[in-house]
Amino acid sequence: MKSLAVYDMVHHTPGEAPCTSAFTEPAHLARLGYTGQILVVPVQGAVTWDQFDPRIFPAGSAARRWVEAKAMELETQFRRVKAAGLLCLAKSDFIVLPRELVRLHLADLAQHKAKSFEHDVKGEFAPSIHDPRVQNLVRHLIDAIFERFPELDGIVARVGETYLHDLPYHTGGDPIVNGVASHVAMINLMRETICVKHGRRLMYRGWLSGIDVDADMYEAVSNQVEPHPNLWFSLKHCVNDFHRTHKFSPPLGRGRHPQLVEIQCAREYEGKGAYPNYIAGGVIDGFEEDANLMPAGVPRSLRELVGTSSLAGLWTWARGGGWRGPYIRNEFWCALNAYVLAKWAQDPSRQDSELIRAFAAENGFNDRDQQRIETICRKSAAAVVRGLASVKGGVDTWWTRDEFLGGVEDPASSMAKAVATVKKAGRVEEILAEREEAVRLWREMETVAGEIATGAEATRSFIHTSCAYGRILYEIIAAGWTVMFLEDASARIRAALRRYDAAWAEYRQLAATRNDCPTLYRDTYCRYVRDKGMIEQPGMGASVARIRRQVEG
Repeated sequence: MKSLAVYDMVHHTPGEAPCTSAFTEPAHLARLGYTGQILVVPVQGAVTWDQFDPRIFPAGSAARRWVEAKAMELETQFRRVKAAGLLCLAKSDFIVLPRELVRLHLADLAQHKAKSFEHDVKGEFAPSIHDPRVQNLVRHLIDAIFERFPELDGIVARVGETYLHDLPYHTGGDPIVNGVASHVAMINLMRETICVKHGRRLMYRGWLSGIDVDADMYEAVSNQVEPHPNLWFSLKHCVNDFHRTHKFSPPLGRGRHPQLVEIQCAREYEGKGAYPNYIAGGVIDGFEEDANLMPAGVPRSLRELVGTSSLAGLWTWARGGGWRGPYIRNEFWCALNAYVLAKWAQDPSRQDSELIRAFAAENGFNDRDQQRIETICRKSAAAVVRGLASVKGGVDTWWTRDEFLGGVEDPASSMAKAVATVKKAGRVEEILAEREEAVRLWREMETVAGEIATGAEATRSFIHTSCAYGRILYEIIAAGWTVMFLEDASARIRAALRRYDAAWAEYRQLAATRNDCPTLYRDTYCRYVRDKGMIEQPGMGASVARIRRQVEG
């Protein structure tokens, strides 16, 4: 069976120091059999624009020194990737331009701010790709990138969002101002410049722009773009963000272009590797909830696409995505997901069970403990969907994200919407029962983890700590949901309040006594503010405190 290309990316949190990970090392990826590495770097911010207008970054200016230093930093990274024998691609937001260039040449466009509030991530203005000046700038920018960085094998171009956190002298925004027509214009321009003129690869990533979730729109765009060996489309394996119960992406398997499938291994809405969360098997063979959420006859997994002309490769996000914590000290669970996916891509005939055990064996575990690790993986997949969502769907999964737990103080919050939807459907007891089932599964995982006897001591310790972390966190969730759903003075809610307090105490004790414990979740929620990241808002803690006052009088 033909192997697939497989790339990896570590997505450092914008505005924060880079995370420490083995997956930032090109040699590590090469040993795992990866095809290439995708670096999340501001390559658009590392060119001087001298040939276009020398006034943009004048010699001796602070802005010029910043650009030249950034270019040297990226050049070093690109050369390390190439030295390891990997293809090197840069993931960058399009379109990002120097502020001085915009002031000098696009002042009228910059006056038309992006239609957004302060929390939007689409950028500061919309540089329409239909404007001939913008088209000319994109061509010049691409030429300048490959002239400055001949080591670079291609660009992963993201539209839909524009992060400017680490770009003090640049601005920009989403160029997709007219749906299908904008995508077609953008792709054809980049295809002509990147693939044809420079012979490099373009991975077009249509995030938050319609074509990532709408199969008909995807085909309406892709059918107007002539195929080229170096032009691929990049799509997440599921609709929207990486949550359980989000359906397998409808555009996958459609159209006439190669597709690269994105998979997050340290799921930002599901612990970021702080606790076991096995998702590789679900992506390869389908998640258990898919039968409830998707009609028969449509693809639900990667294995169903094997052998089609569209499935060209996988893109694992071994680490990163989202904002803030929790922060981990051991990437065992993230690495396990990445290993299974990378090895499966190299031979799609293999079963994930074999690959879990191979990973465990490489980490020094004997046959019996390999079985235990697989057991934890399987139970974690079942526990996460029951603890955060529902096997039948119907729960707003945005109620939790990163290190935050949502509450119901804001009627427009995802947690408030989840409560309202579940109550309206008459599913309160069903959902609370799933939360309890998740806790039961975590207790079983914690027991299995305590039986592991081989492998490095530090790894054994983290497996046990992470299972305890998951069990306590999901106890907090079960108790908090019970309090928020019932909101009465019954003995049941009083018991849930006691359980909630006890779980938080145990959670903090775990962090105080285990050196390998990840940072803890918070009982607050969050709001994104452009250029600042996540700002805390009232969450589960505030809601539980209010209901406690009502119950206790």
